[in-house]
Amino acid sequence: MNIGNASEEEIRLSLVELGDGLAISAGEDIFPERRDLKICISTGDPTLVFDACSQFGKLKSVKIN
Repeated sequence: MNIGNASEEEIRLSLVELGDGLAISAGEDIFPERRDLKICISTGDPTLVFDACSQFGKLKSVKIN
C-alpha cells in the first residue's frame, strides 16, 4: 500500500480494532517518492480492512488466506 502523507501511527490506530495480530512493515520502495507499507492482520471481515486502508492510499495487492 502506498500511503502518501499518512503516518504509520494513523494507519495503525485505524486498523487495530479490526482484527488481531496487526503487523505493519516497510514495503519495497522502488521509487523514493513513494512510501509503501505491508500490512498483515487476522480479521473476520477483510473488506473492513481494505476500506480502512484505502482511505490512506492505493492498495497495490491483497492476499487473503
